[in-house]
Amino acid sequence: MGGYSPPVTASPTSTLPTLREPEHVRRGRTQRRIGLTVLSLFVLAGAVGLLGTHTSTTTVRGEGYEMTVTYPRITRPGHAVKVQVAIRKEGGFGQQPVQLRYRTEWLEMFDENAFTPAPNAETAGPGYTEDEFLPPRGEVFVMTVDTRVEPARQRGESGFFSVVDEDGTALLTAEVDTWIWP
Repeated sequence: MGGYSPPVTASPTSTLPTLREPEHVRRGRTQRRIGLTVLSLFVLAGAVGLLGTHTSTTTVRGEGYEMTVTYPRITRPGHAVKVQVAIRKEGGFGQQPVQLRYRTEWLEMFDENAFTPAPNAETAGPGYTEDEFLPPRGEVFVMTVDTRVEPARQRGESGFFSVVDEDGTALLTAEVDTWIWP
């Protein structure tokens, strides 16, 4: 037992604390080291940006369209984030409006500040919203939603964005999934 003095005999008037057993001292030291290691890893993860907001991009192709959705993959309550949907149609849209369907519950995670451009018409169905936009000049339509995550939001959602034809049939769908860290 290196480093320990022989036990001091206790007297009824002694103010010295009793010595702890060596096993108890080792266990306490090990627990402090583990706690400091976990705390250090948490601080390091925050310092290198692993705990902040991260965006992701999903691209799908089909039926003459290409849709790219940029969305918050990981975020925190109260953070400002942008959602962007870019739809490219070979040969352009002509006079055909752009119809975009998305999962309502996913977008409800956010306080929407602005849709750019604003939809001309909006329809709601069971679990989804469908927006109709004027066709752009050229082959690419871009919609941006300026948002922030609801401050009291504690969990994320999965959702989707679909390009829809005039009959309401989804031509292609991009899946999105957002995690919210506390």
